[in-house]
Amino acid sequence: MCKQQLIKEALKPLAKSEINIGVLGGAGYVGLVTGVGLAALGHQVVSQDIDQNRLEMLRDARSAVYEDGLEPILCQLIDIDQISFTDDQPGTIRSSDAIFIAVGTPSLADGAADLSAVIAVAEQLRDEISKYTVVVVKSTVPVGTIDVVTDILSQKLTPGEDFDVVSNPEFLREGSGLIDFFAPSRIIVGSDSERAMKVLRDIYEPLLEGHSVVNVPWIDASREIPYVETDVTSAQLTKYAANAYLATRISFINEIAGISEKVGGNIGDIVAGLGLDPRIGPGYLQPGIGFGGPCLDKDLRALITVAGENSYDPVLLNGVLQRNELQLREVMNKISGALGSSLYQKRVALLGLAFKEGTNDVRHSLSIRLYRALRDQGASVVGHDVLALDEVKELEPNLEVSSEVSDVLAGAEVVVVLNSESVYTDIDWSSAGLPGQPPFVVDTRGVLDIAALEANEIPFYVLGSTA
Repeated sequence: MCKQQLIKEALKPLAKSEINIGVLGGAGYVGLVTGVGLAALGHQVVSQDIDQNRLEMLRDARSAVYEDGLEPILCQLIDIDQISFTDDQPGTIRSSDAIFIAVGTPSLADGAADLSAVIAVAEQLRDEISKYTVVVVKSTVPVGTIDVVTDILSQKLTPGEDFDVVSNPEFLREGSGLIDFFAPSRIIVGSDSERAMKVLRDIYEPLLEGHSVVNVPWIDASREIPYVETDVTSAQLTKYAANAYLATRISFINEIAGISEKVGGNIGDIVAGLGLDPRIGPGYLQPGIGFGGPCLDKDLRALITVAGENSYDPVLLNGVLQRNELQLREVMNKISGALGSSLYQKRVALLGLAFKEGTNDVRHSLSIRLYRALRDQGASVVGHDVLALDEVKELEPNLEVSSEVSDVLAGAEVVVVLNSESVYTDIDWSSAGLPGQPPFVVDTRGVLDIAALEANEIPFYVLGSTA
């Protein structure tokens, strides 16, 4: 039983309307945050998934997906029977008034989104829907996918009478997903059905009015949340455009960092100056090894593919992707410059293995790609991460990892800092490297204490700076 139960019982009457909601793919990142969020708004949620291990953990209010504040809210919801977890997809569909599809859409070899999981779900919906159901596509899918889902359901069901399909893209940042759900920058809903639009308004009404049935610190009744209703195509393109723009900012600042280094600038000062411009702002202007993770790269490639399929040449987007690929090569060049042309048995320490700080997600992490490139050249690689060590061990069992930064630094000939965890700012460099031979340090994020490096006579390179 959760400690907050008395608070929860006091809050529960605030729920204005309860809708039975099923979340398919409910143990994945998007599905879990979405299901927990909708349950906290007072709806009865059944989260369905095929991952038995994750389901068992979730029933015990434990999550394999790290998200700050998730488990306490999950515990509250389980205590009041507001959310449940199952592998029974047909039963989930039959019991729900609205179905949120949150299954994965990974990239295929040609960059297109793999829609096989979405299609499989649509086929199950076609066979199991027995009353009017709103099918809400939360997964990031390219333009045309809603039509595919509608066509599959229409083989047995009548649009507008038995079902409607709605696009409701997610804008969740890993590590800040609950904040993004409960205090979103916007909610976007795409459909041509007024009946379905009303159901979505009812679903989100408690959030728009600042109500929840559990103790949620990010709920703010005084804050107005932009709620945008549009057509299906525009809703889907908004999601892709947002991620493409964020990827563009990252590649842009990485390119500026490269130019800055060549001409003797200080990228930290340049970023600060850019961020002060109200037309630009500071977000996503931190130089680094590039963008990785489960969204930006995948969605950028999918948008490029969609453009090509429609006879449009996305010159800018292709350039964004090319710059991102080159960033990894730049870091490899710095390592080779310090160690020489042969990396065989040279010890390289990687600090930050998740695709970004504040998460345990190593999917499509550029840190892991860097490890593989070093490994393939014979280097001896050791890594550290604050949250993702178990995930790294599962993905790359041959990568030596440690939870202690000092153990990773000991004997290292090169140290590469790959994310901005605060623990890296306060490193004790006195025992790093080999006896009498300090390591060469590559700071791709500009987070290290330069004075501490200089005090220990450690040579270093900061991405985008001549320091």
